[in-house]
Amino acid sequence: MLDTAGMSDLLRYVQTPNGAVDGSEFGTVTTASGVETLFAMSAYHYVVDGTAYPAILLQTGSNDAIVEPSQVAKFAARLQAATTSGKPVLLRVESGSGHPAPSAGSASQQRLANEWSFLLWQFGVAGFQP
Repeated sequence: MLDTAGMSDLLRYVQTPNGAVDGSEFGTVTTASGVETLFAMSAYHYVVDGTAYPAILLQTGSNDAIVEPSQVAKFAARLQAATTSGKPVLLRVESGSGHPAPSAGSASQQRLANEWSFLLWQFGVAGFQP
């Protein structure tokens, strides 16, 4: 599974500088219905200890102004603590990068190469095994 710059804890995301402007789209923690809506979308709160999660590669940029890197790191740590599958839950932080977006640049190509390498490794393709 791949997760790139995911907003995993919506209850906290809306309290970040960029999250405040998304209140009209996602909801707000200032109303009961807003908390209910945000909680329903918040993957972080649905991680269950003792679950055999698949291999996961989570990615973020160290200077992401849209989804704070701490969101992705917190989700990675939660999944690592909860999983019993023995499969890797990896966090890749692109140093000096902002919010990952498709582009023709080398950073985008490197990200795509990393994603495919991870997937081919997990699918057991020869030549991608350690």
